[in-house]
Amino acid sequence: MNNAKKRDLFLGGNTSKGFYNLFDNLISQEEANRIVCLKGGPGTGKSSLMKKVGFHFLTEGYDVELFHCSSDDQSLDGVLVKGLNVAIVDGTAPHIVDPINPGAVDNVVNLADGLDSESISKNKKEIMGYASEIGDCFKRAYTYFGACKHLYEDWIHLNELTLDENSIDKFTESLKNMILPIAKISSLGKERHLFATAFTPNGIVSYTKNIAESVPTKYIIKGEPGLYKNTVLRNLGRLSQTYGYNVEYFHNPLIPSKLEHIVIPELGVGVFSRNELSKVDLDGTVYNMEDFCDKTMLKSLNDEIEFNKIELDILLNKGLSLITKAKLIHDELEKFYVSNMDFNLVNDYYSKIVSKFESYK
Repeated sequence: MNNAKKRDLFLGGNTSKGFYNLFDNLISQEEANRIVCLKGGPGTGKSSLMKKVGFHFLTEGYDVELFHCSSDDQSLDGVLVKGLNVAIVDGTAPHIVDPINPGAVDNVVNLADGLDSESISKNKKEIMGYASEIGDCFKRAYTYFGACKHLYEDWIHLNELTLDENSIDKFTESLKNMILPIAKISSLGKERHLFATAFTPNGIVSYTKNIAESVPTKYIIKGEPGLYKNTVLRNLGRLSQTYGYNVEYFHNPLIPSKLEHIVIPELGVGVFSRNELSKVDLDGTVYNMEDFCDKTMLKSLNDEIEFNKIELDILLNKGLSLITKAKLIHDELEKFYVSNMDFNLVNDYYSKIVSKFESYK
């Protein structure tokens, strides 16, 4: 029976800081047996090749991580085959990935070798026009997400005014005692940074439920921005590392310096936030951070908070609509490449990559 598990994640996000790149967290050079870096223009078959590689090794019984593209969540930016410690990644803009240890770990596969450049060059003007439009859409989307950040931070500030910090400290300590009964080893645990949620052409897409499936013990902290969810997550994560456990940090899709969830794989524990962006409900032990608030003060700030909620939602949806527009234009751009691409070359590379990866069994 094949018990292989698939995890869906994001390595990059469209955020208030622009495109936020976490591609270094795919797999470390020290751990990796092989990392294939795919180059090539839109429509050259990079995502399709990665999907086939991922599916092949899933059917072979290997756990696989699929890293979706935040600019098109139906496409992939990368695949990691657990157990074999091999990966394949899209190395084109905006997530430029180049070999670090060529030959020893990394190698480049350029799918653009299969393009009929002569035919494509005849459409230079249209191609450059589409590329410029796509860039403008993303630039404007990031402007709107940046405006969202200011409202989000004011929302945080208002909620923070109502909190009893002593109660928060006691809560964090009690949660720590449940999760981390004893230290494992003296050395510091490793950290890995990812996104569970991203702003995409299909709106806000979250793989939180998929990630939570592999975590037997789930703690859910719910509450609005500013109710110290981020602080609790960060403190628990850092403490877990000092206890010798590796921690996965899942970042907030709007403000990536903040956290959405943490997972401690070795303990089978995840601490997830139920928040205003991903709006994902999970089964588990739930804690409501509003229990640590001054309810009278919170009620007095309700009108100000509601204003931030409404305006943030308007700006966020405008930004998302621009990412959707960019995807539609990108689809038109791809047509120039698809019609001038030799996909037999992609199939040949697929066979070679699978063969190379299987050599590490």
